[in-house]
Amino acid sequence: MKVKIIKLFILCMVLFNVGCSSTSFKNRMDTDPQDILRGESTNTIKVRQYLEEVLENPEGREIKAYKRNIFSVDTDQNMFFYHTYYVFLKDGKLEHTLVFTGTPKGANRNGNWMLDANADIQSYILYLYDDNPWKMKELLGPNGESPDLIKTTQNILKRLDENYTFSFAAGMRDLPWYHQIWITFAFFPPIIGYPILTISAWDSDNCISSVAETIEW
Repeated sequence: MKVKIIKLFILCMVLFNVGCSSTSFKNRMDTDPQDILRGESTNTIKVRQYLEEVLENPEGREIKAYKRNIFSVDTDQNMFFYHTYYVFLKDGKLEHTLVFTGTPKGANRNGNWMLDANADIQSYILYLYDDNPWKMKELLGPNGESPDLIKTTQNILKRLDENYTFSFAAGMRDLPWYHQIWITFAFFPPIIGYPILTISAWDSDNCISSVAETIEW
């Protein structure tokens, strides 16, 4: 029984400190000027206007998706601990990055789609022109293709309309099935842990789920 309790404690510590929800990230969002911008009420409006422009004028545009270290170049990735976001290009040049992110205390929304988050732009530029310190990796489809611009953009707009809130556990929905199985049955009774976390985050998103569940190839 003690072993079970220790395992449960370790899993909870991992889950409550992953993704865009860790205590350090929340504290930074409340104090760092760049991260406080995540709570701006105009973020959703700007994102919607831009995505509608993409659909009206798709010529020369493309969308890519990337996975990287989450907080800094020194944060190693694991199955829970990483960050994903979109990059929109126009004529081969960066136009905007796009991410679903947590918001600071006092923000009008609990979770925001945001253009041009500082760390996303920085990591993308360093991926292109430096030695990729953020350990960026492009996400590609089953045949090595980039996301479909129109369908993916439409899916993101639909997600905006559904007003998903932010939850650290949302990305758990998109773990590979073999990880879902061992997490579900790692503890007794199995209903503790993974099932409760995923059900509680059903109408929520984080940076991982928002890409995994809107991307189309």
